[in-house]
Amino acid sequence: MFTKNNTMNEILNTEPVGRAAGNLFPTCFMARVPVEHRDHTMAQIEKEETMEWGAPFLADAFLECANLIKETAETKKFKYIPLWGENDDASAGDKMSHWKNGIPDADLNTEEGVWLFTGDPAVDNEAFAHTAGSDSIPPYESVAVSKEKRNTSGLKPAVILCPGGGYEMVSFYNEGLQPAQRMERDGGYKAFILCYRIRPNYYPLPQMDLARAVMYVRAHAAEYQVDPNRIVIVGASAGGHLCASEALLHEELKENVLENLAKFQKADMVEQYRKISARPDAVGLLYPVISFTSEYHEGSYIYNTNEKPGLREKLSVEFHITSDYPMTYAYANADDGCVPASNTMRLNEALEKAGVKHLCEVYPTGDHGIGLGYHTSAKMWSENMLAFFDQNL
Repeated sequence: MFTKNNTMNEILNTEPVGRAAGNLFPTCFMARVPVEHRDHTMAQIEKEETMEWGAPFLADAFLECANLIKETAETKKFKYIPLWGENDDASAGDKMSHWKNGIPDADLNTEEGVWLFTGDPAVDNEAFAHTAGSDSIPPYESVAVSKEKRNTSGLKPAVILCPGGGYEMVSFYNEGLQPAQRMERDGGYKAFILCYRIRPNYYPLPQMDLARAVMYVRAHAAEYQVDPNRIVIVGASAGGHLCASEALLHEELKENVLENLAKFQKADMVEQYRKISARPDAVGLLYPVISFTSEYHEGSYIYNTNEKPGLREKLSVEFHITSDYPMTYAYANADDGCVPASNTMRLNEALEKAGVKHLCEVYPTGDHGIGLGYHTSAKMWSENMLAFFDQNL
């Protein structure tokens, strides 16, 4: 197990951590450490280097991610599931040039690089809950979901986490791994983290990746011991837009998925998925991008649409919500300097008008990109979301 006494080079020179660390700890975060400092211990690096926003380098997070990847290789407690492969299971990676021993290289940003990361039910179906880092534990007793429901031997709800990053990177750690740990441990969910394509892979490709993920989890519900009628998608920032727009356009996206699967010449797989819905049963949104027309996040708009005519309005979710839209939880922070909280407020108005069951919250402070946000005024959002879905899903 890696510790702060290890140097960064010792960690990154370990297979498969070196080639796959970016699957959980963003490569752009690692780039904050200059090459000439990578022979320093992680304890030294934590003191020497800072993140883009001024915080000390996230040494504990880096170590947690490196150890998870090492554990995945050694114990197979976790597994990566390629979503665009010839087979409909993890073995599809065996035929992919950038996968080795079931683990993909980081930052592929191609069909090969679209995957779900989850606990392997053959080893530990609740692996996120059992390896949860201390930073995912709330500073209060979590009572949103009863212990009986958390520990049920019956079917669990599933959650697919879609981290944000403006459609130009994917913030796997604080918007993927930590919420996955929180929801498995305290909510009784079976969690999956999605790696989806980003620029220059424009709409509909990222949304297709999520639609494919929803269909995969639903088709394999028995294997993962989940309820196929309780599949939740949760996304942050641009990942929130990904979720909100996939929930809106799921029928169209399903057709895109079937068309893409057909190229593998697996008629039986295509026919199987023709019967599977891409509609999520609930949507959870963290400081989401909702609109591409008013007070919007310009980067998300450009990197999801390539400014193609017609997509600005089509992908502005608030204009198209009807009564059959999935139940929705959303939160934002009033002082968000990246994605204005008005996105969530307009979503709230649209859901209210359409009669969709929802809970939308705006907290006074917290800014953007805070994940679980335990150190902010939004520290209760995950508890409130768990309670909302527990009562309504």
